[in-house]
Amino acid sequence: QFCELHDPPGRMKATGVIERQVDWPHARNFFFWRLRRKLAEFDLRRKMVEAGDVGRGVKTLTSLEATALMKMWFVETPGMTSEMWDDDRAMLEWMGRHNQMLEEKVINLTRECVVQEVYQVMTAGGNTAVIGTSGIVEGISRACEKMTAEERDNFKRTLKDALNM
Repeated sequence: QFCELHDPPGRMKATGVIERQVDWPHARNFFFWRLRRKLAEFDLRRKMVEAGDVGRGVKTLTSLEATALMKMWFVETPGMTSEMWDDDRAMLEWMGRHNQMLEEKVINLTRECVVQEVYQVMTAGGNTAVIGTSGIVEGISRACEKMTAEERDNFKRTLKDALNM
């Protein structure tokens, strides 16, 4: 009687609540890999969303956008297909093999958010650009005060190279 109050798996699949029905003999293996994949995916997604939190003016990724970007990275990898995206074990193996690449992509995502923030401030026009630019310069000045001599020299060299001076 209690079971009749709930939708059976066939009905749940038809309405899109579940992707597929898992047979009892395979349930433990299926959910083991599904849980491991989701935990790893949530961790990477959190890092991707946090990458956009570096500034106030740049739009941060939503969880859905982060997942779409993650899938794009997956499919762009040689040997991976969009069909393989749904295979929990293949996804986890990909994340394990390409961990360094994924970390670099998150770092690049963070860097791009900073670039966009500075660009928006400095090209806003009018007083906003003037005040924003002076704020950026002041922030750099304060940061340099906290740097070691070696860090300051590296920063100066990086800035000089970036500005072609």
